[in-house]
Amino acid sequence: MEIKLENLSFSYGSVPIFNDINLVIDKPELVCILGPNGAGKSTLMHCMNKLQTPTSGTVYLDGKDLKSYSLKELAKLVSFVPHSEDTTFSMSVLDTVLMGRMPHTGTIMSQEDVLIAAENIKLLGMQEFAMQGFDELSAGQHQKVMIARSLTQEPQVMLLDEPTANLDVKYQMLVMRLLRDVAKLKGITVITICHDLNVTSMYADRVVMLYDHHIYADGSPAEVLTKDNIKILYGIDCQIFDVQGRPHIALLDGDELDSHLGDNMVRKPQEKETE
Repeated sequence: MEIKLENLSFSYGSVPIFNDINLVIDKPELVCILGPNGAGKSTLMHCMNKLQTPTSGTVYLDGKDLKSYSLKELAKLVSFVPHSEDTTFSMSVLDTVLMGRMPHTGTIMSQEDVLIAAENIKLLGMQEFAMQGFDELSAGQHQKVMIARSLTQEPQVMLLDEPTANLDVKYQMLVMRLLRDVAKLKGITVITICHDLNVTSMYADRVVMLYDHHIYADGSPAEVLTKDNIKILYGIDCQIFDVQGRPHIALLDGDELDSHLGDNMVRKPQEKETE
């Protein structure tokens, strides 16, 4: 299913978030959106699923204006995992994941729906918590349950805002590998917002960089994650090495960070107290 953004702009009042974004995503692949804080990554994703309305421009889903989809129609095609689940409730993990079936079945669930939910709970390694209350889980476990619910929705497009937030290193890798494999095996377009450059490089098929209200770079990890691009976007130097055929970024601590810290926050080693 193709997602097309045409001349898309968004502003909060007179403050522009992004301008004239043009982007086509039409393959079953893992696409990671990168950019510094405030670049508009989450807002752009919210425009892709009707959580926010762009100031101008159009989002097309499979050639049809997103505005013309009802929320129920859209929920059958697009799932969304927010950055964090602020709401806690006493439903079990199984019942929470089963909510992903509601766009297709309403409130009456069949045995097949339960099996689909159970399969995705197992896929995320949460089977031992299936009957435990959602409100009894850690933040990282919440995140895995939300991803399982998204998969249970059986969408054609998955949107995930920092899906590895609150996860340890092992589960960051497992979740990103899972999302990459799901895209290929199930023919789903998976679009995520990421901050970790190396996790992105390791698993993304395509990287889109947002900067200065526009798409600054778009391509494979090797094409996008360059020293020059990282310097411009984040203001820091790095070295890049080839690891398993993908760029690995080693960030360098340098004087450019000093301008972002208050004068009294950090004392340089050569500075000593006068007696």
